[in-house]
Amino acid sequence: MCGILAVIKREQEINKGLFSDMLDTLSKRGPDNKGMYFEKNLALGQRRLSIIDLSDAGSQPMWNEDKTVGVLCNGEIYNYLDIKASLKQKHDFKGKCDTEALVHAYEELGQQVAGAMEGMFAYVIYDKKKRELTVARDQFGKKPLYYFLDRDYFAVASELKALIADPEIKKRISIDRNELMKYMFYGYVPSPGSIFDKIKKLEPSTTFRFDITKWEITGKYRYWNLADVPAEKDLSEGAILRKSEALIREAVKKRLMSDVPLGVFLSGGVDSTLVTGMLSQLSTSVNAFTVCYKNSPEADEAVFAGRVAEKLGVNYHLCYFEDSLVKENFIEIMDYLDEPMADAAIIPLYYVSKFARGRITVALSGDGGDEMFGGYGKYKAQKAIEDYRFFLALAGVLKPFLPKGGSYYKLLDNARLPFAARQFIFGSGSPLISEAAKIMKLDFIDTGRVFAEAAAYDAEFQPNDTINRALYLDCKIQLPDWYLVKGDRATMAASLEMRNPLLDKSLAEYAFSLPGNWKIRGGVTKYILKKLAGKYADKDIIYRKKSGFGVPLDKWIRNELKDLFNSYLYRGGEYFDNDHVKKIHEEHLQGVADRRFELLRIFNFNYWREKYYGG
Repeated sequence: MCGILAVIKREQEINKGLFSDMLDTLSKRGPDNKGMYFEKNLALGQRRLSIIDLSDAGSQPMWNEDKTVGVLCNGEIYNYLDIKASLKQKHDFKGKCDTEALVHAYEELGQQVAGAMEGMFAYVIYDKKKRELTVARDQFGKKPLYYFLDRDYFAVASELKALIADPEIKKRISIDRNELMKYMFYGYVPSPGSIFDKIKKLEPSTTFRFDITKWEITGKYRYWNLADVPAEKDLSEGAILRKSEALIREAVKKRLMSDVPLGVFLSGGVDSTLVTGMLSQLSTSVNAFTVCYKNSPEADEAVFAGRVAEKLGVNYHLCYFEDSLVKENFIEIMDYLDEPMADAAIIPLYYVSKFARGRITVALSGDGGDEMFGGYGKYKAQKAIEDYRFFLALAGVLKPFLPKGGSYYKLLDNARLPFAARQFIFGSGSPLISEAAKIMKLDFIDTGRVFAEAAAYDAEFQPNDTINRALYLDCKIQLPDWYLVKGDRATMAASLEMRNPLLDKSLAEYAFSLPGNWKIRGGVTKYILKKLAGKYADKDIIYRKKSGFGVPLDKWIRNELKDLFNSYLYRGGEYFDNDHVKKIHEEHLQGVADRRFELLRIFNFNYWREKYYGG
């Protein structure tokens, strides 16, 4: 695991000191080692968090035998031993690092090497002979990659902060108001955009080449797509459960490769229980970590996690998170986030990551189970709207009688929107369209423009299966640009690596080969995973109401974060209507309405803007 940075100037020489400073912004991703390579107009750099092969043989940039191909790779390649075995007759392997497999596989496969890799990765490969860089991101986008291209400057980095650390880049970019509008609805900026107009995020399962001589991006394509998975033929419940269990077990097993201590995040929910259960059968000593809310029992799931840990016999570590710790940790993680992302659950996740880092360097998590196997209530809502078209007529009749802003009002208010737009308004904390327009001082919001990426992905999905259609959209946008970003930033800010067995490539392909009615069955969400998790926890834990990684943000805004929100909520007058912001802020403080999601979006943008864009 590491942070990577590559810079190419068309005419100017590289400023080595500045490049080194840019690379150091990624130090939390890689506290153990720093590697740099320079040519006149090109620089490659890595900050390393040592996980596999702790020796210098794992340092980067990593080169082939004749030093004509150099690689920067952030992440882990889980099938690297198989790749090495297939190449050992043709190539010399000096160590046991997984990145070596990528170096030599590129020599054989060229740009198509991305499709041969299984794991979580973002990489840059410099081919001296071809005078080009090959760039790629893993199947789900677990590892981030930003890039900047201008008339005479090309740069790629693990985080946006490394790019804008160069004053030359910073003076060429500006805040993209269209992406800001998307952020207000999503709570994050969907790929390929970023909050800045000339900085892009590489989409998941995508690769491109940068031709240095021609100074252009070429050969960009998606090398893997869940929409292309063929349907499974054996749909008996027994066969589905057996194969799902075997694939999950193998996915956990793959992710045990490590030369440093490894553990698991255990929330007491279905997904983390299943991962912890499998891990306890594959490892002799398992350390499980749970965050406990001392002052907010309504958000605390530690009692369920404790019961699971006791039944499985794992070493259980409770991380006590008190309200007095909220402000300090909130500021720390906000300072680390270099692009606005409004999810308060990142606060306790960051805190438990710091706690766990004192004992382990790698943590497994249950992330991805909801998107693979149908865990969210919005999937049921989407199916109800699609199956019962009279629901749309009902929406117009009932809406005036419901409290404005409530969950049912929001459901009915958005029922007439296109499928793709509904997918990212439901369950996201998104404001009503009319409310967003007021906040942003706009007479009209073009939802087609806001949800353009979602509509494009929706058009790709051909099977007539509403549940899988909704899952596909979440896998393309919500998962890589929200949940995986949250997990990546919270853990990397603590220099901790997180691995996601339920986002295993083979498991995902099998999950998408199954009809949606196996994922939500008889009204039960995550039907398959709950059946399997029943081996590791009692039924009242497995089948209780879903709560997610809930945090009492509404209470924190009124108390622990009150002064901080008061200080920043009104600093975005260029972008937001401060009079309206004041109105919704007062409604929240007085308990008239719960406006936590809108307030967090506004606060996070204003805070980020002052820290990273100079106000």
